[in-house]
Amino acid sequence: MGATTMRAMRTPARALTVVATFVITFVAGSMSAHADAPISPDWPKPEPASTLDHILLFGGATLGLIVVISLFALLTARTNYVPPAPSTDVEKADTHH
Repeated sequence: MGATTMRAMRTPARALTVVATFVITFVAGSMSAHADAPISPDWPKPEPASTLDHILLFGGATLGLIVVISLFALLTARTNYVPPAPSTDVEKADTHH
């Protein structure tokens, strides 16, 4: 299919893309989290994380993401066009048309 025959995405295709992206990301994240825990009894048990650790991890990551997105939005939303100041001069039109 060449570039001249491509059509715009329709709503079902967009929805399927969003769902597929979520499922793939969820599965990949679950697999990496599952691979993080050793199964062998030879490994020592990790120390449990405190509530403060969880708050810093999830809250800090969320806050950091909000700050990054906000800065990106501020940088991309600025306009470089500055309109000229309004003129106070009144031009008189000729009476002869």
